[in-house]
Amino acid sequence: NEGTSIRPPCRFEQIQKDTTTVILDVAHNPPAMEYLVRKLVTTFPDSSFRFVAGMSSDKDLKQCSQALLSILQNDASRIHLVEAAHPRAAKLEAILEAVASLKEVAHYDLDNRSITRQVEQALDMARKNKEILVVCGSVFLMAEAREALGFQEPRDSDYIAEMAGAGIRHGQENFGNTVVEEDKVEDK
Repeated sequence: NEGTSIRPPCRFEQIQKDTTTVILDVAHNPPAMEYLVRKLVTTFPDSSFRFVAGMSSDKDLKQCSQALLSILQNDASRIHLVEAAHPRAAKLEAILEAVASLKEVAHYDLDNRSITRQVEQALDMARKNKEILVVCGSVFLMAEAREALGFQEPRDSDYIAEMAGAGIRHGQENFGNTVVEEDKVEDK
């Protein structure tokens, strides 16, 4: 049955960007991260990996990070940390606090939290080092990551976006500091 044989996007989705294999996976909690690591080792037994990872704030950030470090022999320099523009996304500071070794050598930018920037940087480094790039973690980061890799992500029509009050892109979806102007009603 074709319907059951097709893997949904970002579920160990494998793509090629030039000479680099890229895996997209929404592993976002410790058991899923551990499963991803086992699947990577089984599928690509003689390969080196580089990760772009972002997580949800309600997950065990330490265990998720340690699962990634385990496949990298604790080489945190092959991890690029990102923070999705979503209210449930883990802050970079929280991830760094969970695992001190990440603060020293992992790639991240507290001034420019762009997922696109980290994906592009990681892809370039993976290409140079002949590594497989794995983008994983929260589903909240996948739309921007996929766009950085050249996918045209579907968007609601202008009408639906206007009716829903959205009309925003992933980089604008930071609801935590949104300012709403109240409607002014004039008495007549």
